[in-house]
Amino acid sequence: MQATRRHVLITASVVFSAVAYCAGSWCSPALAQSDDGDAWLSPADLRAKISNAFAPPKECRALHPNDRIWIHKDQQSVIADGFIAQRQAPLEMFACPAGTKEHESVVSIFAKSRFVHAGLLAVGGKPGSPAKFEPFRPATGTTVRIYALWFDEKGEKQSTIAQKWVRKMGTKENLTSDWVFGGSGEYVDESTKERHYMADSGELVCVANFGTSTLDIVVRSDQGNDILSFDTYTDRIPKRNTPIRLVFVLSSDKPHGSSAEDSQKEPEFLSQKTPDFVLNWLEAPASTTKKTSK
Repeated sequence: MQATRRHVLITASVVFSAVAYCAGSWCSPALAQSDDGDAWLSPADLRAKISNAFAPPKECRALHPNDRIWIHKDQQSVIADGFIAQRQAPLEMFACPAGTKEHESVVSIFAKSRFVHAGLLAVGGKPGSPAKFEPFRPATGTTVRIYALWFDEKGEKQSTIAQKWVRKMGTKENLTSDWVFGGSGEYVDESTKERHYMADSGELVCVANFGTSTLDIVVRSDQGNDILSFDTYTDRIPKRNTPIRLVFVLSSDKPHGSSAEDSQKEPEFLSQKTPDFVLNWLEAPASTTKKTSK
C-alpha cells in the first residue's frame, strides 16, 4: 500500500506541476494568492533577478552552461542558485528543480536534480539508497549539510542552515534530522527507450520520504499518514522570489536522526555558525554594490 500510495502521489504531483508551469511562468491561481502579496514571476524574470543578485562563486567550476550550479572539490561542496518558492505552506520538499514542485518547496533552484547528484559525486559523495517501504527503511548515503545564503532588503549578507526553515507542523520546533545522499534512481521510457533520472520530477531535497529522492531525511515522515509532517517556518524565511544560493556540503558525521537517542537531543550543527568558506561564496556582481553585515 505504501509504495502504491507514493506512486500515486508522485504522478499527481508531476501532473499538478505541469499544469502550473504554463505560458512561460508558474501560474496556478491557488498558489498566486500568497500572503506575501508578491506576483509570481516568469522563469526568465527570476533568472535575471538571480543573475543581478549573485556573482558566480569564486574558484568554483560550473557544471552546466545553462544551469546555475557549480562545484568546489576541495571544500566538497555543490553550489546552486534559486529563489524562495513558498514561505507559508505544508512541505514535502525543502528544495526542488525549477518548474516542478514549487507548491510544496521552500526553495526552487535553476538546476536539475541529476546535476546536483553529479556534483555530489564529483566532490566525493557516496550515494546510498532512497527510503524503502513495507517495512520502512530510511534513506542512506553520505550526510549532506545544506546552507542558504541571501542578501536581505538592506543588502546585507544573511545565511542559515536549511533545517531552520522547516518546522514540525503544529509546533515551533524546526527540523533536526540530517539529509543524506540517497541518490534517487533511473527509469527507461518504454516508448522512446530514453533513460530518465527520477528526481528530475521534483524530489531533490525531501522532508517527506520518497523512493525517488536525491536527498532525504533519515526519519520517517509521511504527510498522508500523519507520522511526521512539516511546514514552512514562515517567520524565518525571506519574501517569496528572494534570490537564494544553496550550498550543499558533504559531512563525515553520522546523520543525526538515524538512532533512537538522537530524538532526545539537539544536534550541534544547528547551533554552529555558517562556515566562512560557505559565506565567501555570497558575492554580488561587480556592478552591484552590497553592504556586508558585521
